[in-house]
Amino acid sequence: MPAPVANKRVKNKRISRNIIIGSEAWNLPPLGHPDRPKNVPEDHTKRWTVYVRQPAGDPALTTWLNKVQFKIFNTYENPLRTCEAPPFEVTETGWGGFSIDIRLHFQPMSGEKAQYRQHFLQLEKYGSPEMQAEQERTGCVRSEFLEVVQFNEPTEALFEALTSEDQWNYLVAGSAKGGKKAAMMAMGANGRPKRGFPGGERSAQLPEKGGDDVQFSQEQEAGLIEMIQQKVKDVERELEIEGRRREETEGRLRALRQELGHEAAQQAAQQASGDRSRRR
Repeated sequence: MPAPVANKRVKNKRISRNIIIGSEAWNLPPLGHPDRPKNVPEDHTKRWTVYVRQPAGDPALTTWLNKVQFKIFNTYENPLRTCEAPPFEVTETGWGGFSIDIRLHFQPMSGEKAQYRQHFLQLEKYGSPEMQAEQERTGCVRSEFLEVVQFNEPTEALFEALTSEDQWNYLVAGSAKGGKKAAMMAMGANGRPKRGFPGGERSAQLPEKGGDDVQFSQEQEAGLIEMIQQKVKDVERELEIEGRRREETEGRLRALRQELGHEAAQQAAQQASGDRSRRR
């Protein structure tokens, strides 16, 4: 079997990978406290980390991700930070939040250009009272989002890498958080890492049916599409009904203007406007 070609594309294939982009912030000890780190500016009140991580149990990021660049605020020394190996994160101290530009660089075999993301560094408590109470209890303000990176018609080399069992080797080796126990929980009954399909077979496509070990499936996707299409039809029907009502109202107004004059027509227009407001 010939080796995959680095620049030849696999037609009609799309592979997605999830990543977590987020930040965590902790209060620094006050000035004069023995636990306060040295050489931290006096006005800095927080220690924070911004990061790009993979969801627990997902294939290794390094299969497709080569390096990550973080562009932090320009008052920091060397504001463009580059991480060429995991962990893809930057830790600093500060006193206020700001937007951080993030550039994802892919493995050379992908033939893909870098992609940009942005994350706001959240240093103060936020959210519902329950969320803020939990942040107060743990002393950590965490703000993170799940992002999707898509490879549409990937190169043969990248497709080979993204469908290879080697992506899950880090789980089997016990390097995942939680060690050997976590790695065993990530294994299927057949002794292979849990994949998108119940049997763990090699594929980049969604399985046809769902199951206990299958979070997404073509069946679920089709049901969601059908529901959205029905909602669109409902909205279009309501718009059509509202359009007919508007035409009828405008017709009556034209007739009133001719019959009663401008003042009476104006009163009728105001009444019609009130009727529409009540219907909504």
